[in-house]
Amino acid sequence: MSILDQIKYKFIMENAWEDWKDYRTQLTDMILEINPSSVMIVGAGRCNDIDLSGLLQKVQKVILLDIDQKAMDSAVDGKAICRAISLTGISEEDTEFFCEDMLSFVRAEGRNLTLDNFRAKLMSSMDRLSERLFKDERSLFESLQGNTVEVIVCSGVHSQLFSMLHFFIRSLIGSLGDIFTDTEELEQEIFRRIQAMDDHIIPIINSALYSTASKAVLFGNEYMPERPVEGAHQCIVNVRENTRPVEKHLEWNFNPAAGITYDMLIQICRKQPESLS
Repeated sequence: MSILDQIKYKFIMENAWEDWKDYRTQLTDMILEINPSSVMIVGAGRCNDIDLSGLLQKVQKVILLDIDQKAMDSAVDGKAICRAISLTGISEEDTEFFCEDMLSFVRAEGRNLTLDNFRAKLMSSMDRLSERLFKDERSLFESLQGNTVEVIVCSGVHSQLFSMLHFFIRSLIGSLGDIFTDTEELEQEIFRRIQAMDDHIIPIINSALYSTASKAVLFGNEYMPERPVEGAHQCIVNVRENTRPVEKHLEWNFNPAAGITYDMLIQICRKQPESLS
């Protein structure tokens, strides 16, 4: 199993289909209230948060879009169309190389590894990864060409754009605890780098999705104003600044066993003549 597959496994919610039933029903009903003939589900994954079968009974065309083809394959209904596309410009191969390269570096350095040379390697590797990000809306929009639909749903996605990358880095640093005694400053620097990547790419993603939909885009994000969720916060602010969304709240019983429930802010953005910018 590759490093990336191991990380993905950590993110699988085994009981998601059962636990998310109420949220899934309400979100699907919200989509159907717009009466679309075609829908694109962005970041579809295993589609545990959308009633795909129910949607396909009432919508002529449904497109699932995700960087993870295997996840979509596990959810796909015969009538759904799958598109493996990166929203950020960073491919799974790019992320896999980053992880393998960092591990190889740590192994090669062995006893010579220091916090300074680890940090230098990590930051240069993150620089290379950041260079892969889409530079503007056009780059992503061109990837989406041919997938024009009436309604796009992008819920629970923005907080996860770089979550696996961040998880890997934190896990790697944690595994070096016997070498690094104080990593707080480094971890804060990594968080700022992830934040900067979100700041750059989220307006591009939102604008490209808005340009691709002919009727509306539904953005769904974890709403925690007292402790904003990275990625989700930028999306909420960007949508509010560039459209006049109708905002509704849904309770997402994300992980009952761990006591985790999210207030999901669903921003319904009806298509306007101008795009998000």
